[in-house]
Amino acid sequence: MPSYIQIEDDPTQWWLAEPFTADQLTGQPLSLAVSGPLGGTLVLSGRSASVAIFSVPDAAVPENLNPSVGAIYLPTATGASAQHYGYGLPPAVDVESLASQIAIAMRDGNRQTLPLDGGGTLVLDGATLSFVVIQPGLPAPVKAPVYPVKDSTEHG
Repeated sequence: MPSYIQIEDDPTQWWLAEPFTADQLTGQPLSLAVSGPLGGTLVLSGRSASVAIFSVPDAAVPENLNPSVGAIYLPTATGASAQHYGYGLPPAVDVESLASQIAIAMRDGNRQTLPLDGGGTLVLDGATLSFVVIQPGLPAPVKAPVYPVKDSTEHG
């Protein structure tokens, strides 16, 4: 059965890739796979003031926004959209490692800094951050090798 969560004041419906129940909220940060509107990893703080969990029989999961770059979405009053899916991340970001680092910052109440695509820096306050969603970038296209063409005609 499809389910989604809404966190605090962010209106986005985060569709979960796996079933989820309220008893999984233990007060510790959680990493959850989400399938829409951004596919990736949702890191949920154990300090979130409110989390609403919905199970919707026969629901169609909304289409993924699929930005072409890796991105990190932070809570907003307007929610995720094609115009605002977060901050661009460098292409080589390891999503699992970043999710783990952010979960530790949330658990310990520390600050976490990370580089942004284009040269910026994002500073996250783990003590007050309710959640983030990390969207991996699309894999780079594989280029076919180019082999020199040999002339097979005989000269004579």
